[in-house]
Amino acid sequence: MDENVIADLKLAFACDLYETVKAARKNRDESVFRHTMADEDGQMVFASVFPKKDVLEIPDLTGEFASRLKTFNLLGVITDGKSGLDVFYLGGLNKPFTSLTDARDIDGILEEEALAAFLQLYFKVKGVMIDISRMNHEEFLQAVESEVFKNTSFAEMQEIGALLDEFEQ
Repeated sequence: MDENVIADLKLAFACDLYETVKAARKNRDESVFRHTMADEDGQMVFASVFPKKDVLEIPDLTGEFASRLKTFNLLGVITDGKSGLDVFYLGGLNKPFTSLTDARDIDGILEEEALAAFLQLYFKVKGVMIDISRMNHEEFLQAVESEVFKNTSFAEMQEIGALLDEFEQ
């Protein structure tokens, strides 16, 4: 995978997730919270923060998966609610995610391979037919631009532009 593609995906995902972290911070005792990314045609895609003790209760958890867990863990989940679920370990911290002060803090803990696999399935659920593993950065940017223009209002585009400008400073 092109290193610039994964860098862009990590930062975009981190920025999006950080908005949920800020909202969860308002509930002082919040240690488990979910960032819903899609809920379409019976498929739900979300990223969720769980304490280690809760993750260890997941049935059929492999020893390799369990060995990577920290005190607080970010999992990517894709499920239809009936036939099962795909769970991806996206990263973890030994302090609450609500203690983070910047999206770059999230970006720094994200596991690239797991995030790429999770986001590829997310794109499929959303009906976005791009294969991020085979695209160079220019192709990726063109595909994203096409999807953004297709699915985003002008007002939302201005908000996104302002957010990106803020991160470039």
